[in-house]
Amino acid sequence: MTSAGATPSGRTARGTRTERFVICGDNLLTLRIVEALRRQRGHGTEIVVVVAERTGRYVARIEAAPGVRVVEGGRSDDDRTFLAAGVHGATAVALVDREDVTNIHRALRVQEIDPSVRLVVRLFNTRLGARIEGILPTATVLSVSETAAPSFVAQAIGRNTRQHVRLAGRTFVVAGRREVREAAIVCGLAANSQTGARGGPRLLPDESGEHADPADFVLARAESRSQRTDQLSRPRPERLRNLLDRVAVRVRGTLTRRLARATLALVVLFVAGTVAFATLGGYSLGDAIYLAVLDSAGAAQPDTTASVAVRVIQAFVTVVGIAIIPLVTAVVVESAVSARTTGTPGRRMPRRDHVVVVGLGNVGLRIVTTLRERGVPVVGVERDEDTAGLAAAARVGVPLVVGDATRERVLREARVEEARALVAVTSDDATNLQAALVARSVQRAVRVVLRLRDDDLAGRVGRSMNAISRSVSYVAAPVFAAALRDGQVLATVPVGRRILLMAEVTVRRASLMIGLPVSVLTEPGEIRVVGVFRGSGPDAVLEMPPRARRALKVGDRLLVVATRGGLGTVLERCDARSAVGG
Repeated sequence: MTSAGATPSGRTARGTRTERFVICGDNLLTLRIVEALRRQRGHGTEIVVVVAERTGRYVARIEAAPGVRVVEGGRSDDDRTFLAAGVHGATAVALVDREDVTNIHRALRVQEIDPSVRLVVRLFNTRLGARIEGILPTATVLSVSETAAPSFVAQAIGRNTRQHVRLAGRTFVVAGRREVREAAIVCGLAANSQTGARGGPRLLPDESGEHADPADFVLARAESRSQRTDQLSRPRPERLRNLLDRVAVRVRGTLTRRLARATLALVVLFVAGTVAFATLGGYSLGDAIYLAVLDSAGAAQPDTTASVAVRVIQAFVTVVGIAIIPLVTAVVVESAVSARTTGTPGRRMPRRDHVVVVGLGNVGLRIVTTLRERGVPVVGVERDEDTAGLAAAARVGVPLVVGDATRERVLREARVEEARALVAVTSDDATNLQAALVARSVQRAVRVVLRLRDDDLAGRVGRSMNAISRSVSYVAAPVFAAALRDGQVLATVPVGRRILLMAEVTVRRASLMIGLPVSVLTEPGEIRVVGVFRGSGPDAVLEMPPRARRALKVGDRLLVVATRGGLGTVLERCDARSAVGG
């Protein structure tokens, strides 16, 4: 199929230059990238998809998209296939096969055909990606798992946990408005009091005007300790509460149910003995505590001259104490031995408030390593003992359980009954859903984050189970689409089932935005320009917030927070090849 708006001369009916994007791949990511490019409403945009065979699972849906032409290249993908797809003179070419070697091979072929074409290459091996730029100077290397993992991690931890992001060499935090100083807030991201078109919180609300509703989820500058010294004299209940929460998590993490019960019994015995000695025995509080401690430890000294009440109390506390202390000792020893044998060598199995990650493939491995880097306790569950991710997780000290996560016994080994969240990211939707159902049967309150490819299923599961469902390609596709249009996505922020993108976009020489104020780009609910870099190189100056009336110039770099569709609009308006979309 060819776009109805395109002509053989490469011009649209409106006279603007046609953009041509070539995507090599026939997987779900390809379909999502096509949808993301179409969502950007570019006039005269031609999308060509190179597939191995037209019988692929997603090819029919790809070909049905408006403005998309499918080229079948077989398994060889020779130069004739790429020439037929129009890689020579293309705006950009994306290589998104699942195999790293295949994408590198295709990228080298495309570079031989047109050395100046912009390449977007999907690679899992990020170390290889850092080195591949030496032989592919026009390439942007992206990892799907690395792009999607932060979104799963943020949902597993919970929205109350700060997310740090790096924008243009500066560190920012995504957090609740009450968790940061008002002066540090850059912009509001979402308001719970408003409901968006798709349900859930309203994204990028309008915080100015008569009907303003300030966001309670914001982007703020990360402040150093010295910048917060003026706040130390003020009461900080939030800081004290966070400290107490961390202490509680540490304490709960060292206690099993049996150890907690045995310890509680010993404490109750001590308190009851103290009260009895003080009231029935007539001792002072200090003497009553002294006698209760010694008797609980079995160190009572017989005193036949004491009253009957004192002798009965002393005998009872001593006998019960002698029975409880060995029980506490046995439970402690059992816990220590279990911690050494259940998890990986050198790594204790967390007791409570950890995250259970089911599936240690590319995405699962990224999630467990990211959680480890953030200091969140994590347990990995993998069915296949030969999975490379299992060995990689063991090397970084992640406790592991090998087994089928759809079985209750396996999830109990991972202590899902005490976990804060379960993240199921295997390659099979049915396995992920079943693991979530089993986890909920063990602990009804566990937070569930699922990898589900089917959008309709994901929406229904989210509503019926109060679970959070994510598709890896759903999160990664906007990043690849932005790179095809020469934009750089710096971070993704999940808000409910939707995501916000933080990106850097350059105003090109032929952009119709030149001479217009920054405020023209702002659209409540879709786009917020939070900063503008004036100049280039080390002399560039960041205006944050940007002056609303100052005109944009060629080379200005915009720091933008936007929805997926909103980012497409910004890229289109700032690009050299596009007109402003109507």
